[in-house]
Amino acid sequence: MAGLTDYAAKPLLLIERRDSMSVENGPLLPDAEQLQRAADILKTVAHPARLRIIDFLENGERAVTEICNHLGAMQPYVSQQLNIMKARGILASRRNGTQIYYSIANRNVVKIIHCVRQHGGASGQAGAECAVRVDDAGE
Repeated sequence: MAGLTDYAAKPLLLIERRDSMSVENGPLLPDAEQLQRAADILKTVAHPARLRIIDFLENGERAVTEICNHLGAMQPYVSQQLNIMKARGILASRRNGTQIYYSIANRNVVKIIHCVRQHGGASGQAGAECAVRVDDAGE
């Protein structure tokens, strides 16, 4: 997993508090670290297999074997995708005996994916407001 930054301790906040923003030439702008974290998470989920995994986990925790069956993919490939998302703080895992279970650790990522789908739909119109509040970060 060389080169991956561990974001598990810092969930993605899409709208930060004003005190964590910096003022440069007038408007408030997110700092470079926040922008990099957001870009890294967006790049991580911008993969069809990872999007399918997130969709599958949206209704709750699943064992790796269930995820493999759902995707119709081999365990080493699925484990690689899961570990990439876990390293970014998108997923969480727990072990129970020989089984490893994954769940969504950062619900904001799911909200972003839903928002992108709303805006990218056939009609091109968003069905609902796409916003993530700071209060939502702890979900």
